[in-house]
Amino acid sequence: MGVMARIRYIVAALVLLLGYSASAQQLTLPDAPSHKFFDRQNTAAFATLGGLIAVDAVVTQRLTNSGVAHEVNPLWRPLVKQGWQGEMAASALGYGAALGMAYTLHKTGHHKIERWANWLTVGIEAGNDVHSLSIAASR
Repeated sequence: MGVMARIRYIVAALVLLLGYSASAQQLTLPDAPSHKFFDRQNTAAFATLGGLIAVDAVVTQRLTNSGVAHEVNPLWRPLVKQGWQGEMAASALGYGAALGMAYTLHKTGHHKIERWANWLTVGIEAGNDVHSLSIAASR
């Protein structure tokens, strides 16, 4: 096991351990205003995320089919190698995970974190798309 892999495992273990210890403590925060889950802001975030995931799917398949690039994510790689069907399954799983996390935060009353998580996910996906499109444009 390489040095970078060890560092990743150590960081992951620390995040998990610190997360569990933080969740064991009682924190009192002011209540965020409640809202419907599919309100205007969440609908905009989810629609934007869906569009960005679709762009990512198309660009990823074109790059992998042409041999220019390969899927970097080890969780999605087996699916992406299966072609469009696998790509759609990976995209649906990723989109479902984002919606599931948002819904969990919503139902547990963490509305501010829900909003941040939605737009952070959109930002990360947008950055990923820009990177993939820059690779596609440079070939």
